[in-house]
Amino acid sequence: MSPGGARAPFPQARRGGTLRLALLLGLIPSLVLAQPSRRALEEVERGARTARDEAAAIARDARTAEAAERALSARRAEAGRRAVAAEEAVAEAEGRLEAAAAAREAAEADLTRRAEALAPLIPAMRRLGLWPAETLLVIPAPPEEALRGALVLRGVAARLAREAAEYRAAKEEADRKTVVLEAERARLVAARAAAREAAEAVEAALAEARARREVARDAEDTATRRAADAAAGARDLRGAVERLEREARAREARERAEAERRERAAEAREREAAGRRQEAETRARENEARQAAREEQEARESAEAARERLREAAAPPRVSRGAPVAGSVQRAFGQGGANGQTWSAPAGARVVSPCGGRVVFSGPFRSYGRMLIVDCGGGYHFVLAGLDRLDAEPGQRVLAGEAVGTLGNAGVSGGGRATLYLELRRSGQPVDPAGWTSRG
Repeated sequence: MSPGGARAPFPQARRGGTLRLALLLGLIPSLVLAQPSRRALEEVERGARTARDEAAAIARDARTAEAAERALSARRAEAGRRAVAAEEAVAEAEGRLEAAAAAREAAEADLTRRAEALAPLIPAMRRLGLWPAETLLVIPAPPEEALRGALVLRGVAARLAREAAEYRAAKEEADRKTVVLEAERARLVAARAAAREAAEAVEAALAEARARREVARDAEDTATRRAADAAAGARDLRGAVERLEREARAREARERAEAERRERAAEAREREAAGRRQEAETRARENEARQAAREEQEARESAEAARERLREAAAPPRVSRGAPVAGSVQRAFGQGGANGQTWSAPAGARVVSPCGGRVVFSGPFRSYGRMLIVDCGGGYHFVLAGLDRLDAEPGQRVLAGEAVGTLGNAGVSGGGRATLYLELRRSGQPVDPAGWTSRG
């Protein structure tokens, strides 16, 4: 039967069969060439889908790790506050130890002075204690002078008794001061041990945070590269297959044109049907390509949205009410035209963030040494300068009280003290940071 449904004459049927056989023989090479490429394309597309699934899994893992990251940030902030408090306790214990040592030295000096005053009188005191009457009778004198001598001797004996009592009291006071000094020394040792433990906890928390950031960054980079490589391979193979198919269609068109010249009237309807089929297949392939591109774009947007939600959800409270370092303010805001606060603290003291926010700068800056800038939100930025070591990176989220660095020996003043410069800016203008850094 012909395509129109009517029976064709025998010669015409033979010519149609010959033409179909020629077309089939012409399509075989193109089908043989295209088939392996299609299988490879399917393999790569499966790899691309696997990579997209892995990217979605990473986004889910990021959401799952959000609570853990917040808990770790809170632990780092608490460890930083404990380190500052421990360093303040060490400073107070050192002050008490110095006061106790000075008190003991004063008591020992008073004891030495009294001992030196009593030393010449000790022989007379011993004789009077053993032979009081004989001491008076050893020198012959009239009764009036003897009586006067007895009265004088009584006064001397009373004075010697007072001196001896004061000496004993001074010795007891020196002993008490020695006990107090030893107790303060023991407290200082305990305070230093607590400070070391707090510092070790801060270092451990910082090392854990750095390790987690590195692992997350490596996993995300690896998944991104794999997804990109798989998508690029899929696009490249798709282009190769499409070129093969275009060549096959071109050969088929040439063969159809040649056949049409021989048998134009008989095969017109078949060419039209073949064209419609090819057009439908092309539209289907284009739809598949557009769908794959949309899925890739949606996966990238979903991963980016998940990362943004993680960054926003990990943002801690902004305002702090604690000192940034275990020290005291040497120059307040506005004093002598100062745009910030200058803190004096022991060399090597731990420095914590006065607010929660995102680190926007971390590194050396001109003559300020190593500097850190934290975006606290609401137009507020904290600047901390004079650090010797930085423990926070640009883009990192920190909580109020989280350790961000330490002071060093650069700029150390007398007595082993170092200097931290702190400045609070709002919308680019310096403002008084006292409300953020007060301990009340």
